[in-house]
Amino acid sequence: MSLLLILGVIAVTQVIFVVLLAAFVVVRRERRSRRVQRVQSGRAQLSAPLAKWLVEASSVEKFVAGLRVLPHESALAFASEIHDMRVPLEQRASFGAALRNAPCVHWAIAGAGSWRWWRRLDAARALGIVGTLDDADALRELLEDVHPAVRLAGTQALTAVADAELVRVAVAHYPYEALAVRHFTTNTLRTVWQLAEAPLRSFLTSPEATARELAAWLGLAESLNLPSLRLATTALATHADSEVRVAVARALRRYPHAETVEALRRLLDDPQDFVRAAAAQALGTLRAAEAQPWLERRLTDQAWWVRFRCALALALLGEPGRAALRHARQSPDRFAREMAVMTSGLADGAVLELAEV
Repeated sequence: MSLLLILGVIAVTQVIFVVLLAAFVVVRRERRSRRVQRVQSGRAQLSAPLAKWLVEASSVEKFVAGLRVLPHESALAFASEIHDMRVPLEQRASFGAALRNAPCVHWAIAGAGSWRWWRRLDAARALGIVGTLDDADALRELLEDVHPAVRLAGTQALTAVADAELVRVAVAHYPYEALAVRHFTTNTLRTVWQLAEAPLRSFLTSPEATARELAAWLGLAESLNLPSLRLATTALATHADSEVRVAVARALRRYPHAETVEALRRLLDDPQDFVRAAAAQALGTLRAAEAQPWLERRLTDQAWWVRFRCALALALLGEPGRAALRHARQSPDRFAREMAVMTSGLADGAVLELAEV
């Protein structure tokens, strides 16, 4: 075979490949365009029965039946969007019950064991809408999934599948999640706080808990603001790890109590400056009038941030604290004097805003 013939064969092959590739791109683009039009048209058709159900309290069955015109993944995405943004809390149970037998839901839940993480994500999202206690085993696997997006969606499903053991699993995994997953987990646990209370207390009092775990659980306790966790939180004020002590100081601002103030007094003398600063902030948030002399003394602290927090806390104590700041403007200590000058003239609104930073 001559070289010219070989080059001709290669050229023809390349031309055929380019033509086929162009045809594939055109066909794929056309299919995608038709799919988008189908989804948009289907969503538009569903607006009327959805509004009728939400406003006029008619049956939701027409909306559920209308989901059949959409592709499964689009139907599930639309149902999830409606569930999260438009369906009132008191109507979500009936919405989930009506959607339970929808084809898109069966398709999604069937993918709970898929090797593809996005299929497992769809399963978790579906359970967040239609899940019941009967789905606890399936949801547990999703809560322990290797992919964070699946775990996040599984955690959100706890609102529907309010199982005590599943909530315990979510709380146990909390210290090891990324910040974004922790944020969503916290929001979900607020809705099932009755089930989160016991496991969180158990973990906070566990002798096997690491400093990292305790700091994370204390942050969760602060966010959930459960009075029954005050004793477990206060008991950690003497922990050897400074990250735990600073988490204790932040959490204690949620628990107004004489023992809380005493624990914060001790933390105000902590060797670590960020612990002292957190304790001063907590005392200001609690408006602990008995803390005024302690805060005045710490206006001479070597750490600027501690002095700043103490000055703001004094301002939050009302006129007695403001008077202490004005008196400190004449202090022989330069640190106390300069901090008092800087903060004593702040308006109440500015003090409140800075105190929350």
